[in-house]
Amino acid sequence: MNSRNLILLFVVFSFVLAKESKAAPTNIIPQTEQGETLDEVKINDVINSEIKEDYIQSAVVDNLPKELMGEITADEINFSQETKFYEAVGNAEVYLPDRDATLFADRITYDTEKKLIEAFGNIKVNQKTNEIYGEYASFDVGVNSLEMQNPRLFLSGMKLKARELKSKQIEQKNKEPYTELTFKDGVVALDDPIVAYSHGTQISTLYSREIADYNRDRKINWNDLSDKSSLRYTAKEIRIDNTKKTNNIRINGARVWLNKNLSIPSPFHITTTVGEGSQTRFKGPIIGNTERLGGFLFGPRFYREIDKGVFSFVPVLQIGDGPRFGAGAIGTFNTPKDTTALMLGYGSLENRFIGSLHQDLVKKYFQVNALYNQFKRDSIFGVSPVGQLYEASSQFKIHLPFIDERGIRFHAAAGWAKDNVDLFPGQSRENASVVRDDSPAREEHSGFRTELETSFYTEPVWRYGNELYNVSLRGRGQAAVRFYDTGDLNTIARFGPALQARLDNLAFEIDYLFAAIGGQSPFLFDQFIDGSQSVIFDGDYIVNKWFSVGTVVTYNMSRDRFVRNEIRAELGPQDFKVRLGYDVVRNQFDLGFNVLYGEPIKYDTLNVKM
Repeated sequence: MNSRNLILLFVVFSFVLAKESKAAPTNIIPQTEQGETLDEVKINDVINSEIKEDYIQSAVVDNLPKELMGEITADEINFSQETKFYEAVGNAEVYLPDRDATLFADRITYDTEKKLIEAFGNIKVNQKTNEIYGEYASFDVGVNSLEMQNPRLFLSGMKLKARELKSKQIEQKNKEPYTELTFKDGVVALDDPIVAYSHGTQISTLYSREIADYNRDRKINWNDLSDKSSLRYTAKEIRIDNTKKTNNIRINGARVWLNKNLSIPSPFHITTTVGEGSQTRFKGPIIGNTERLGGFLFGPRFYREIDKGVFSFVPVLQIGDGPRFGAGAIGTFNTPKDTTALMLGYGSLENRFIGSLHQDLVKKYFQVNALYNQFKRDSIFGVSPVGQLYEASSQFKIHLPFIDERGIRFHAAAGWAKDNVDLFPGQSRENASVVRDDSPAREEHSGFRTELETSFYTEPVWRYGNELYNVSLRGRGQAAVRFYDTGDLNTIARFGPALQARLDNLAFEIDYLFAAIGGQSPFLFDQFIDGSQSVIFDGDYIVNKWFSVGTVVTYNMSRDRFVRNEIRAELGPQDFKVRLGYDVVRNQFDLGFNVLYGEPIKYDTLNVKM
């Protein structure tokens, strides 16, 4: 076939595909300006005779619609007049107008009678920012549906494989139609896996932090998408809404399989975000006494997601001394990345309300917070219970040559606060009241306060070893300035050496810090209990991939006693840990889960809305 005939066939095929994509006329034979019909005989004459190029242009090309609704290119194009069957072979490419997509393949055929496009070999479908690969595909022009065998899909933040794919266009009243893709029997992996914790305040071991960092930093490739790992992750259904930027993936019926017969169910369902803003924290059931409702709490968590965020509701059972029993409930609302986070709760055991509100105003640089019978966190005092706190705050960090990659962190806040001594266990309240030596232990204070805090680690002064066996010496510094409406000014500055070591499965840090303290705080919750000289130890030992133990202690050398003593452990497979923690000083027990969905998840059905 010479080049002129090839051009003519390409033009005719383009026109036919354009006409077929429209709902009205089925007459695919174009007309000249004089109204002459280029019937099949004339087309055949053109193909089998020497026709001047300008005749082809005037008789066919110039008479096509100005905006073609379909277009095809290939190394070779064949057409059967008898069956109205087109075949494009070699680097074939066809535009699917109703889907705003382009289909690429080694070979593409088009049956005009059945209105069916089929593609074979090295298939790729480009639609907006998405790419689908496969071995065989068929597109029904009449109903605008796509089917594909062994599809592979790239989406923003994720990749997936399946045995088959079917798609359909969903019409909506007073809304734009959308396409729904249904994948069957496949596996999916996220570039930034879901990281799920049972409680935001729960302690974690070094093992947890290392695995979390590994999963967050790694990028998934096709070789990772297999179900041959030591653990299997399955889901009944996964729904992805590619038209939304937040809460765009939901996993139903997720399970972690320890062997062929034993599995651990994940929460009722998980809603998270892939693509932009994919860092998500799932809060599981409440087990323990970290919430300030009183007693030991136990309760499941139920969810309801909307476009803007996720609601949760936790009915809890309270068990106190005696034993005494009570009941209560906690409700939460969180947006992705916790830009807005609200929690409210009540427990009958102590007749106590709890609540917290966090709102980012300028990303993470400026925010407002409200706490009611909750824990307050800061860079120096760790965690301390506060009755009420309403403040505006800002946090940021700067990088200097002699400071390590964490930078110098700053925290500034101003607001109103009130003590609640009933939140303090006996030993914890005693440690705080000893520092506030001019006030009774149970005296509560309320008023305005302003604070500025900073903390940093220096670059290693000395380092020796490799990745698995190493030791380094750094400097660690912390400082705080607090001003109160009573006229009191409290200043703290401390600095000292920090020895960090890794000996295979043992990792720890030992700090020896000296402090210069000026003035005093009238509040109980922000007393500096570490003293003028203190030793801090934070370390974990990984017994094996199923079990790790650790502890963090702070020893006040001035008072010759421990002011912080936490014991922690994690049990379970790499990506599903049961976490146990006990705070000896605060008499708090935690039991929760640390789920890191870093491995591919095998699914029965996966639906994508595009």
